[in-house]
Amino acid sequence: MSNRQHETLTNSPSKVITRTAAPRFTSGPLAVNVIFTDVQSTAAALKFAQSFARELGARISLRAAIAVPFQLPLDRPQISVAFLQDAMRELVAQLKSETFDPTIHLYLCRDRVWALSQVLKPNSLVVIAGRKRWWPTAETRMARALRAKGHRVIFVDSKTRSASERPVFEPTIVAR
Repeated sequence: MSNRQHETLTNSPSKVITRTAAPRFTSGPLAVNVIFTDVQSTAAALKFAQSFARELGARISLRAAIAVPFQLPLDRPQISVAFLQDAMRELVAQLKSETFDPTIHLYLCRDRVWALSQVLKPNSLVVIAGRKRWWPTAETRMARALRAKGHRVIFVDSKTRSASERPVFEPTIVAR
């Protein structure tokens, strides 16, 4: 039995699908996976992902992996799942356009990086936003861990002031 629970949300508040097994992927259009970190940072990541996806003709998936401490049952996280669902729906509603219908995925897990690595396709395109600092933050550590697992990670500085500033692309070294 897996140690995570998965919920897929749609823009319709009445339609929530709950699965406990890993979703099966089919080949299709390119997916841009936006990782939920906090509301402000994720809004910046979604804004970047929307322009990025438009250029590539890709679809956007907002993924939130919520770590539940071992002291609590997996289905009883410290933060309300309904609150998270509403916050994620609100973020997606801000991006509402005719060409995009982002999907929202919520995972309750023990380890965020492990859960995300289980549900992302190999070599997935991932967008994570956070504050760029000289010391490692939770967001930069997650970006580094996902990059180490073979995913293509774009880190967006959530405090970018001008539109001309670009997200931080860290080089990926491929040894063959």
